[in-house]
Amino acid sequence: MLDKDGVGAVGQVLLIGKDWKTRALLRAQLLEEGVDVEAYESLAEALEASIGIGEVPALLIGDLSESADPAVATAQLAHWSKRIPIWIIASRSVVDEKSLQGRGFEAVLFRPIDVGELVERIKQRVRPSPSDPH
Repeated sequence: MLDKDGVGAVGQVLLIGKDWKTRALLRAQLLEEGVDVEAYESLAEALEASIGIGEVPALLIGDLSESADPAVATAQLAHWSKRIPIWIIASRSVVDEKSLQGRGFEAVLFRPIDVGELVERIKQRVRPSPSDPH
């Protein structure tokens, strides 16, 4: 399957975050760029929808900026980081940077974040390289 640019299809990305405006903006931009993306308010919703039917996403992005309990959300995401590549988006005023280190996250990004740059990084991460036979 080819995306709109004729490049190999990209893996699915799951976005998780309470802030619906940020989630919707990022999801819309990724869809516009041909990325298979789904967005959810909680990790439980995302896992039920994707992993529950046997699909493992290529990347999960968890936005902790509006989390009611960032420590619990971090622990839950860290548990899944053994199976799924996870990027964390956090606010330094909400989450202590040290609490995210050594938890298995592929990337930790702090706000403010440029959505255009983030979309490019996501596309680079999930798009198969030309040498990938799949």
